[in-house]
Amino acid sequence: MKTRKLFTLLLLWLVAAGAWAKDAIVICQYDGTVAKFAFTEKPVVTYSSTELVMTTSKTSVQYPINLLRKIYFDVDDNASGVEEVKDFQPKDVQFSFRDGDLVVSGGKAGAVVNIYRLNGAVVGQFRLDGNGCITIPTGNLSGGMYIVNTKQMSFKFRKP
Repeated sequence: MKTRKLFTLLLLWLVAAGAWAKDAIVICQYDGTVAKFAFTEKPVVTYSSTELVMTTSKTSVQYPINLLRKIYFDVDDNASGVEEVKDFQPKDVQFSFRDGDLVVSGGKAGAVVNIYRLNGAVVGQFRLDGNGCITIPTGNLSGGMYIVNTKQMSFKFRKP
């Protein structure tokens, strides 16, 4: 509850400070709340498995990871040449690890899941079952960084 009060105060401060212009880091939560942190405030994002912390030169805010929908950069397209991130409604695709195996759930039945090495080499291609789930053994993967990709989203993981 303390986090919500702090977030509300921060939101009011951001509106008053005019931080709703472009050139910011935007944090969107599943409940529809949006916060923008202007680059002029030198935002720094750190995270753990349970929370994301946004620290600026003026404040620090903690967000529970499970409440976050997306984070993106809102930049002036003309100044940097970067295109604005399009809004999307993610499926409830979730990635987790159980006993060392990669577990994908909440996807579209029959959707493809690809695993790549960082150099782009395909390590494996899998299909979600009728419930939109799959457990992918990772025991045969050598140590290193990998990218898991579905049509809805991607993420990176490191195998020790």
